[in-house]
Order: sequence, then C-alpha cells, then structure tokens
Amino acid sequence: MPKYNLGNMSSQNRLTPDRMVLVGAFLATLAYIQDVRYDFILDDVPLILLNERIQSWRNWKSLFVTDLFEVKHAQGTMELGGVLYRPIYRLWEMGNAQLFGLILPWWHITSILLHLCATFLVYQIGIKLLKERWTAAVAALLFAFHPIHAESVAYVTASTDLLVTVFALISFLAYFRFREEGGSSAYFFVSILMAALAMLSKETSAMFPWLLVAYEALRENTESTAKGLKKFVWTAPYFAIVGIYVIVRSILFGFSSGSAPSGNRLTALLDIPLVLIVYLRNLLWPFRLSFFYPAEWVSRWTLLRGIVIAAMVVAAGYLWTRYRDRYSLKLLLLWSAILSIPAALVVFTFVPENWVHDRHMYFVSVPVCLIVAKLLTHRKWPVKASIALSATVLAAFLISLAVQLPRFSDNETIYASALNVAPSSLLARGYYAQALWDYGHREESLREFTMLTEMAPHSPEIHESYGTALLQLGRENEAMTEFTAALQWTPKPTQFRALVLSEVAQIELNRSEFPQAADHMREAVQIEPQTLNYHSLLAQALAHEGRTEEADEETKLEVSLRQRYAQDHRHSSD
Repeated sequence: MPKYNLGNMSSQNRLTPDRMVLVGAFLATLAYIQDVRYDFILDDVPLILLNERIQSWRNWKSLFVTDLFEVKHAQGTMELGGVLYRPIYRLWEMGNAQLFGLILPWWHITSILLHLCATFLVYQIGIKLLKERWTAAVAALLFAFHPIHAESVAYVTASTDLLVTVFALISFLAYFRFREEGGSSAYFFVSILMAALAMLSKETSAMFPWLLVAYEALRENTESTAKGLKKFVWTAPYFAIVGIYVIVRSILFGFSSGSAPSGNRLTALLDIPLVLIVYLRNLLWPFRLSFFYPAEWVSRWTLLRGIVIAAMVVAAGYLWTRYRDRYSLKLLLLWSAILSIPAALVVFTFVPENWVHDRHMYFVSVPVCLIVAKLLTHRKWPVKASIALSATVLAAFLISLAVQLPRFSDNETIYASALNVAPSSLLARGYYAQALWDYGHREESLREFTMLTEMAPHSPEIHESYGTALLQLGRENEAMTEFTAALQWTPKPTQFRALVLSEVAQIELNRSEFPQAADHMREAVQIEPQTLNYHSLLAQALAHEGRTEEADEETKLEVSLRQRYAQDHRHSSD
C-alpha cells in the first residue's frame, strides 16, 4: 500500500516532518507565551496561592493520604462529585512551589512545557500507528494549535490533564516498543510505571487499560486466534493499577460516586449524547469556546440534535467499514470513544451548566487529531490541495488559539467571556458577580446579583451570596431580606441552612434582637454542632439575655472546638 508523502513537495526547502513539528512547537509557544501575564484564577487560589501544604517538601508524604481539596465534610465531597485523589499532580504543584514560589509566570511556563512535551509525544504516536511521518507531523501541529487546549494550558490547575496525557502517551509508546518492536522487558516496566503515574495524576486514566485492550485486539500480528487471546494477559498489570488505586482511595476516603443532580440516573443517561455533541462541535469547530456553555445545549433534545447524533453514528460506521483493512484508524476511533466516557459520565454528578469543560478533551483530542490528520492527508487528495487544506486548518486553529487565550487573564474576564456564550448560565453569572466584587467593582457586582435573583428567585444560594455582599456594604435591612429568602427556600436542616441562620443571627445581634438571635443559633448549632463560631454566637446572644450559665457552657464548647481544630491542623501539617 503506497504511503502519502509530502517530501517531494518540500525537498528544495528541506522542510522535513521533524522540522515542521519544531516550527509548530515554536509557533504554539509564541501563542501561549502571553499566559505569563495572567493571574491565578479559579481553583488556582485555594490549590496553589493559599495552599500551605505545598510550601514545604516535608509535607510530601501527606499528599498521598489527603484528597485534592482536603474536603472535611460529606456535603463538600458531594459538591465536588466525589473525592479527587491526585497525589502525583499535587507533587507537581509542590515541585513548582519549591522551585518558583508564587512567581506566577514560571507556573505558566511549566504548563506550556508540558503541552510541548505532549505535542512531541503525539508526533511519535502518529509515526508508530499511522506509519506516515508527514501525517504524524500534521497531527502533532493540530494538537499543538488546537484552541480547545487553551483551558488546559492557560489555567494552571488544569495541568492535571497535561500530566495524565503525557504519562499515558509515554506508557503507550513504551508498551508499543515492547510488544510491536521487540523491545526489552525494561520497556514494559517503564510502561507500567508511567501508567501508575498517570493514574495518580487524574482519575480519567482509569480508561488507559482499555486503550491497550483495543490495541491488542486490533493490532496486526500473525498469531492464531486461540493463541492471540494470550496477548490480553499483557494488559492485566494496567487493570491491577486501577484496582489498587480504587482500593487505596476507598480505604482513605470511603466510596462516593456522586449522584445525578435530578436524582434520576436514567434521565441523566439520556443527556449523554447531547454532551458528546457539544464536545464534538468544540473539537471540530473550536471557534467560540467558553468556560461555560448554555445548559439547554446538553439538556434539551431537538430535531436538529437528533439528526446530528444520527450523522455521528453514520460517520463513525462509514469510517469503520471504509478502513476495515487499516487497523490504526479503527484503533483511533475506538480510543476516541473510550476516552470520551469520563467526560460523558459527569451527567451523573453535576448540574447541566457544569457538564462541559474544554479541559476534559485534552487527552481525547489525541486520537481525534490523528484521525483528522489522516483525512487531511488522504491519498485521494492531490498533494497541493492537501497541503493547502492542511495549512488553512492549522492557520485557523493557531489564530483562534491566540484569540481565545486572553479570556483566561483573570476571573473577571473568564466569566465575562463565558456570559457572551451562555448569558443564561446561573453559574457563570454568579461567579462573575463574585469576581466583580473581589476586584472592587461593587455596583456592577450588585447589578449582577440583582439579575441573578430575578433569573432564579427560588435559589437559596443566590439569595445568600447577594445578602453577604449587601451586608459587607452595611445594608443590613436588604441583607436580612435576602437571608430570609434563602431560609425560605432551604427548609431542610442542611449545612447551608445553618450558615444562613448564623448570618441572620449576626445581624440580630447588631440590632440587639437577642432572643431571635439565640433561637436562630440554637437551630444552627443543632444542625452543625462542630462548626467554629456557632457556639460563640449563641453564647453572645445568651449572655445579653442574662443567661450566663448557658452562655458559659457554649463558650466552653467553642474553646474545645478551637483547640481540637488547632490540633488537627498541626497534625495535617506534619
């Protein structure tokens, strides 16, 4: 079978595939280098800026027995969709903290370097699987320039996606060298080690063993079928890694898989195709990307979306049958489907507005870029036409990437840009209102909060956030109105209700409404007896009522809680 070759077209310029990838890496670096001016955003603040644990190498062992956010409450765990156990990623953070402190440009540079490393690995994967260096080079450049990667590279915390991709690709290349090219057993052990590092970088690596199963099932070999079944034994250590990870995670934190926001898993299951449509659109047409997307895109079926789903199935079937003799393309199609599973399963955990995030496509984009590169350089295209088409797509991706990056400059810009795409997103508008507040734009922030209460009048969280902002401005009457609304829509005894009760009681204390404050704090303490300051607020109300014995008892409980908290904090830092 003849191979597609661009070498003759470029021989006079001595433009080899290797050099083209190097030039592409340089151009990608030029686009991403504007990151060094950007701020810590979103989860960068708690995980990096305010994270004392990563400030000393002495704490490295603790990273293997604590989760990413070190969540202390079950409710917090559920809001995150379960415990995020990523010790290798946290070691990466610790290494950056030790080398660069909080000098932000260097954190961005390390993310860019990881992306370049992944780009070169995609090139090597393309050479191995597609066996055409020019096609592999086009795939690497598609990956380097793809605008969907802006979130993963510009958002420092998202480097977890970069790490898992780099480790997984190295693992596969080592496995390929061992199985396909007769490499020594050292390659096999390196592959297992890299797979373990990937598993400890992000949970999506649980799909990696299935990539190897697909490879073993489709790879070209001369073994008989009966004998060929033994080849799957080589994938067993990778499944063992996933199993050990699950056991360790369960021992440390218990088992929590989250729950569908609506409480109906079947309903959430029906939304998975819609999520995949959005991701496919972003992969193939990455020109108006956003940190949040409209909830109706992923939760509302229409005739057009049904047609798109059918077209996706037909296209996948066509490629599968059209290239039945080309195991590499069939393998890449399987890889794309396998790696998309974790991104689709978020429907069982989060609200629709939080189902789609571009960073979840970083690893998935590897086989997608390889498939697209193969189609762009197909033998049926005249060479000049293929070069022109590939160059046009790459140029469009690079320009779009450069345009996309500025929205990650700070929290205000990222949410403002998201609202341009998803103006009805409560999450985006709520975060935008808070960002405006944090940057000192008080009046603009209050306008956003007002709009939120009009958009979602029954949301207790929105009323509480608005009330908190009003209270900080000294507008107690308006704040009390919002807190009262929050309590109205939170009738059950939850941690959130206890928080709002404490905020109401604080206002009542300021107003000398001591009996009301005492009643509210008694309810808060009953709901959350282990929360700091609750007993103290109750003690203040009781003391002003002249009930000194009860006040003294609450004060003792508060002191005991603070001592226990300080002791736990010292232990966690050791």
